[in-house]
Amino acid sequence: MMRPVLTERRGARREKALSTASSTLLSSDAELELRERMFVEAFAGGFAEKIHFDSLVDMRNVLVIAACQKDDKPIIQLAQAMSIPLQAIRARHARTGKFGATGEELKLMRVFCDIYRDWWLRQSVGAYEKACDELQGIIYQEKEAA
Repeated sequence: MMRPVLTERRGARREKALSTASSTLLSSDAELELRERMFVEAFAGGFAEKIHFDSLVDMRNVLVIAACQKDDKPIIQLAQAMSIPLQAIRARHARTGKFGATGEELKLMRVFCDIYRDWWLRQSVGAYEKACDELQGIIYQEKEAA
């Protein structure tokens, strides 16, 4: 199994770290898909905030953990590609104090959401829960170390 390389979230860690991942089982399928897509569209509309960024990071990180557990190289590559716009958004926010994305970054983030959704629909709930639990553990360990 490959060791996942996680993307850092913006700002302070929260106790409830997985904004989208932990609520998956409680939401209807359509609601969840809309929420995931709105994280990206918040950047397109110019009203993105920390929660939108953190949620995309959580989605990316939980996907890379699960893909590494399954040794799914194409999904791991997608997750690596998704770190590019996330890092650019983080750097831009550090410079300007605002969250924003370029047209090319938005395209990649939209493709990511499509593939993310499709991939999780083909996985078991147990695989999702296991990846979420592992990410929560990693975040807790980082928080304790800080």
